Amino acid sequence: MVEMVGAESIPEYEQKVTCCGGALAFSEPEKAQAQIKDIVESAYDHGAEMIVTPCPLCQANVEIYQGQINKRYGTKFDIPVMYYSQLMVVAYGGSAKEAALNGQVIKARRLEEIAAKPVKR
Repeated sequence: MVEMVGAESIPEYEQKVTCCGGALAFSEPEKAQAQIKDIVESAYDHGAEMIVTPCPLCQANVEIYQGQINKRYGTKFDIPVMYYSQLMVVAYGGSAKEAALNGQVIKARRLEEIAAKPVKR
């Protein structure tokens, strides 16, 4: 789906289908944060500019807990996490507002730049 809207996917990103731990973030935060760290670290190590997901819980957990993971593990992750639908809105000429990019905890600056460019029709 990422490639279909003109973005570049990272095929060797081995954590791309790993669950964030879902509700474990509330009941067993240490386990969930270790799992989220693996997801973000793998994306970071493979040069990802953002993580794209169809799951609302993954979007929230992976984005929101990066700060706590940075404190716990001494990392400096700052990778935006987007829904596929947000990526699609921008890919098809929608604005940052239409893609609801203003609601992100970690700003997707590159996607905001793309959304700000006029669409050639």
